[in-house]
Amino acid sequence: MLEKMSPWDYQQVRRALGHGSGFDSPGFNELRRLVPKLGEEFERLLNRSKIDLLTLFLNDRVYEDLFQIAEGLLDIDEQISLWRSRHFKVVERSIGMKVQGTQGTPVEVLGRLNSFRFFPKLWDIRTEITNYSLDQER
Repeated sequence: MLEKMSPWDYQQVRRALGHGSGFDSPGFNELRRLVPKLGEEFERLLNRSKIDLLTLFLNDRVYEDLFQIAEGLLDIDEQISLWRSRHFKVVERSIGMKVQGTQGTPVEVLGRLNSFRFFPKLWDIRTEITNYSLDQER
């Protein structure tokens, strides 16, 4: 809906948002609180199974359940990243770049948050798998 508003009309809505918009919304705050706990539980499961991520991903059929959990966590991380990116673009379109958002955060800072990942190891393992594959070809 915000994308369809003129920047001036958004200024009227912005006053009513207070501190409950975007990155500071109750829903997003709850995600930021809960998602890391999912990662901790996944790490616990990996440790209990006595395998590392490379072993898991090279043997995804053997460790199907853990593999599906890992991919589900990556799905969550990707969707949050896509939301952050979309939110940033809506903010930029609505209020511009060199101003502060509703929480007082400069819009440029919101843009830099787009690179944050909840599960960097699950992203990094893709590079490790690619390098492993290239080493196997040699």
